[in-house]
Amino acid sequence: MFRTFVFSRLWQRSLVCSLLLSAAFSAFADGAPVKVGEIKRQQSYDVQRLFAGRVLGSQRADIGFEVAGRVVRLHVVDGQRVERGQLLAELDTKALEIERGELRAARREVQARIEQLRLDQERFNALAEKGYVSQGQLDELDSRLRATREQLTQVAEQLRGVELRLQKSTLTAPFAGEIASLNIEEGVVVAVGRTVLQLVETGNNEAVFGVSDQLGRDLLPGEGMEIARGDQRWSVTIISVSRNLDWRTQTRTVRVQLPKEAPFVDGETVHLLLHEVRQKPGFWLPMTAMVGDVRGTWAVYQIAEGEDGVHLRKRSVQPLYQFRGNVYVQGELQDGDRVVTDGTHRLVPGEAVTIAKQDTPNAE
Repeated sequence: MFRTFVFSRLWQRSLVCSLLLSAAFSAFADGAPVKVGEIKRQQSYDVQRLFAGRVLGSQRADIGFEVAGRVVRLHVVDGQRVERGQLLAELDTKALEIERGELRAARREVQARIEQLRLDQERFNALAEKGYVSQGQLDELDSRLRATREQLTQVAEQLRGVELRLQKSTLTAPFAGEIASLNIEEGVVVAVGRTVLQLVETGNNEAVFGVSDQLGRDLLPGEGMEIARGDQRWSVTIISVSRNLDWRTQTRTVRVQLPKEAPFVDGETVHLLLHEVRQKPGFWLPMTAMVGDVRGTWAVYQIAEGEDGVHLRKRSVQPLYQFRGNVYVQGELQDGDRVVTDGTHRLVPGEAVTIAKQDTPNAE
């Protein structure tokens, strides 16, 4: 009875093993299901090129005082938005105000002397008609009146000069913008023409790029382009394209107008997107079709059909360009070939497979 029980257990185990082996051979005969795609030969491919550039305010001014003096008040800070004509800084004007007061007093004195000389002239003319005043006395009075009037003119010119220096002792914004660089503090003595701050116009920004000669020569003012900052994109318009090359970089300067609503700041780096067509025949494949090969090379699995079923053949390829999950390749492939487009990590050359799904790889 014990022998019968042992034999029964052995028979059951043999049956299970036979069933497992049968299933395994059946699966091998059918082949692993794979997703394939039919490739189409392309005569060229489009490359997206990025050119770095810098955001610039359409107006940028280095501002300084036209007269020397000590800074007594600053009305702005770095990064502050200002309007046209807004007061930015002031110099000490006490000495000028004293000088202006003295000149105003001198002007009043000279005006009083002129008035007195004019009255004397009227009286002398009346006396001259009666013969009490000589012509020489009249001429002398006329001369004194002319000299005093010249003196009044000189005082007036000096007063205008002081008024102008007082006016230039205050610094105002020539246009609306943002304070980009403040280089002074209160109490500092500044020289004539020294730059004390930089003002950059905001809301009307431009960007400047250095573009290769081959691509830049085809660009035209007014043409619409696209720029990028990270994952964001904006449409822009070309303002100008330089006719000459920068001798250092061998590039053309392309200036574009940025959208007013775009949140760009002066000095920020952005990229200009340009498309370049390269005349090289090849095929577009999804990145998931690529298989790492020996010595850093690449390959794909081609579908080969024969009397013994569908098998895989490894074909070497050379990647030329990668973009958005696809890769453009050249290699041992022909138009209309079918290649495995996904799951290549679990496959080996010569393996029998079944086609689960077929698509056409997208051409960019």
